[in-house]
Amino acid sequence: MIATFAALMPCLPVCAAGDAAPGPAAPAASAAAAQRIEDFGVELVGVRLSGADFLIDLRYRVKDVAKAQALLERKIQPVLVNEATGDRFYVPQVPKVGSLRQSATAKQPAQLDKVYFMLFANPDRKLRAGEKVTLHAGDSMVKGLVVR
Repeated sequence: MIATFAALMPCLPVCAAGDAAPGPAAPAASAAAAQRIEDFGVELVGVRLSGADFLIDLRYRVKDVAKAQALLERKIQPVLVNEATGDRFYVPQVPKVGSLRQSATAKQPAQLDKVYFMLFANPDRKLRAGEKVTLHAGDSMVKGLVVR
């Protein structure tokens, strides 16, 4: 698994603070005021390092299907930002598998009390356990998520 994921690393964008972001647009500086994760209609299950610390696994349980659409829409590209360093972490787009996150569609709508995941790339293992990150999803953001 590590060898397979390591082969993908060159194509995954991670930028230090101030660098231009390849791929999805960087979160806007004028983003809406910080929200709580519950404002998205979800309950945070955890933010953990996974895959020999090369992945950041964010899991959440849907409590309000209508509010959770902001996290489940395919068009929205979520970004995790390390609050201390400003490093940005993106959801990888793997050629044969696609985006490493779950999303809801018209054919497969979100389900109440189901746990969904997003996997973010952590190249060079820049993010460590105990650090705080901010989740940006569209115009919304959630600050103070602690990585376990």
